[in-house]
Amino acid sequence: MGLFFHIFWTSVVPILALVAVGFILDKKFNLDLRSLSKLNFFILLPAYVFRSLYTANLTLESVGISVCAFVILFSNSYMALGVSKLLGYDRKKTQIVRNATMFNNGGNIGIAIATFVFSNEPYIVNGQTPYLDAAIVGVIATFIIQTIFCNTLGFYQAGTGLLTRHDALKLVFHMPVLYAAPAALLARLIPYDLTTLVLWSPLHIFANAFVGMAMITLGVQMSRTPYNFLKKDVLVTTSLRLIGGPILAAFVMLLYIVLYEPVNPISAQAVIITYSVPSAVNTALIAFEMNNNPELATQIVMSTTLLSAVTMPLAILFAYYMFPV
Repeated sequence: MGLFFHIFWTSVVPILALVAVGFILDKKFNLDLRSLSKLNFFILLPAYVFRSLYTANLTLESVGISVCAFVILFSNSYMALGVSKLLGYDRKKTQIVRNATMFNNGGNIGIAIATFVFSNEPYIVNGQTPYLDAAIVGVIATFIIQTIFCNTLGFYQAGTGLLTRHDALKLVFHMPVLYAAPAALLARLIPYDLTTLVLWSPLHIFANAFVGMAMITLGVQMSRTPYNFLKKDVLVTTSLRLIGGPILAAFVMLLYIVLYEPVNPISAQAVIITYSVPSAVNTALIAFEMNNNPELATQIVMSTTLLSAVTMPLAILFAYYMFPV
């Protein structure tokens, strides 16, 4: 019960508080949602992605975990696609369900939850936290895959329900974040610390602003969205993200261990935990930017965020018993 309240208080409540700020501000001042969306996607998000990938602590183990994260990502995609076909969703709605199922909030909630879990019992040894570094490796490797594909494939999928494939690709190539990810990975090869440059300071400030501004933008979007969390489409996608996600993650990790090579059980636990977190806020912002079922996407993000306070503790226990130390 303590874990439940800790997750709700430290991860869910701060998100709801930021969303509430956007909600209240829009009700009072009728903010320009389109301008907020452009600010997020053309300035703040590219800065956030570049800084995150450039400063990430990558190891050789990260490669194997990244391969698993890649397979899990597309396993989620096919799961969402299959369920959407069974339920007779049109192409536009199917792409929104795929995005919400594939892409999660691992960069914020995932890192916070992993840090808490692996800094407390039963992972403390003689007052130390020897498992924390391995856990963060798993989260960061997963976060990198999520970040790259959410901000490229996510746009493409949201657009294919409305545009031709050519036009959807053209739109993706106009998004700065597409270039931020490879630029950061290439910059890591340069024998010079970019954090010492004068321009790093404004980039750092923009990156810090992204999460707060994204949540406020989501709040503005929420203020214009009818509430219906019991809607069938919302419940189905929420179940895929919060229940199907960690189960698929565990299955893929087991396959990797059996067919290829052993993985640090702590890293495996961290991957499962990361795939149990809510849908990424970006999926709702992308849906608005592409004008593809933004109300449904917003409701899914809020529904998964609220219900994750119940499902994440269960996923943590599931991961603990699946890959014991």
